[in-house]
Amino acid sequence: MSLDVFLESFGEFDRDAVETALARNGISGANATVNTADGGEAQLELDDDGVVLFVRTLTPELARIVYDVARSARLAILPADGTATAIVIGDTSVPDELDPVTARTASQLHETLQQSVTRREEMRGARQA
Repeated sequence: MSLDVFLESFGEFDRDAVETALARNGISGANATVNTADGGEAQLELDDDGVVLFVRTLTPELARIVYDVARSARLAILPADGTATAIVIGDTSVPDELDPVTARTASQLHETLQQSVTRREEMRGARQA
């Protein structure tokens, strides 16, 4: 299983808020491997425009970290699943061409990202058939 997840601001990107949230979760540096106690694994890349997570293993704890970072820095979560879905937390705004889906908890985010993984796998299967 793999899924690329982009955390983006469609206004001003607050890198300090992202770095603070990452540090709160024991993550430092612009390029880091994230391993969680429940087996989650992702490669994280942070630059001046946003955050990208190359998720290898999606778990509830990894989703909690993504939720915390997105909530703290008011970022939209864009899973690369072939849809125009933007997962939003709170009052994060997204452009009109994206379909906002609200995640009120880290658990809801985990479920929504799991659905993205399923969609991506189904699309891969349809292309290979």
